[in-house]
Amino acid sequence: MLARTSIREKIKSDARHYARREGVPIDGKFLLRIVLLSPGFQFVLALRFQEFLYLVPVIGRPLRRIFWWMTCRSFGSEIGLAASIDGGLYIPHPYGIVVGVSTIGRDVTILQNVTIGRKGRSDPGGPRIEDGAWLAAGAVVLGDITIGQNSIVGANSVVMNSVPADSMAVGIPARVLPLAQPATLPSKVAVL
Repeated sequence: MLARTSIREKIKSDARHYARREGVPIDGKFLLRIVLLSPGFQFVLALRFQEFLYLVPVIGRPLRRIFWWMTCRSFGSEIGLAASIDGGLYIPHPYGIVVGVSTIGRDVTILQNVTIGRKGRSDPGGPRIEDGAWLAAGAVVLGDITIGQNSIVGANSVVMNSVPADSMAVGIPARVLPLAQPATLPSKVAVL
């Protein structure tokens, strides 16, 4: 279950995750660079602005929908209005991503061409992606399932069953493998 976090705290958490991934301190130069030159952070910032618009009385909902449409057109990616996403979202390459009805926790990494959503109209709910999960390029996560804390979904894997914490799901259909060590973020990561 997501904690009720303010939009300002979510943005701070997003920036901290980007800084951790790059192994740099958060300073004015870093913030200016990611806001102006990082399409991934711009995409996440657009999501946070949509959340802010939703809070504006009377005109907020229509403005949010218009801004959502513009964001989808600009980035070629879509995070649905029904998605609930906590802080620390890291999307380095915001292209081809489709996120429908879902709940996404803190410090989650989503790479390009990931699809998250329900299996169909009769599906009762969307996936729950827990804190620290990593969804590699081309991953597909469908259904009323849970991707456990610190789990990894491998590239181009199709996951339609729950994945326990500290596990890896790979293949089509995905099979679950235990991680030798819980997934932790290295202090410095090479540029993807």
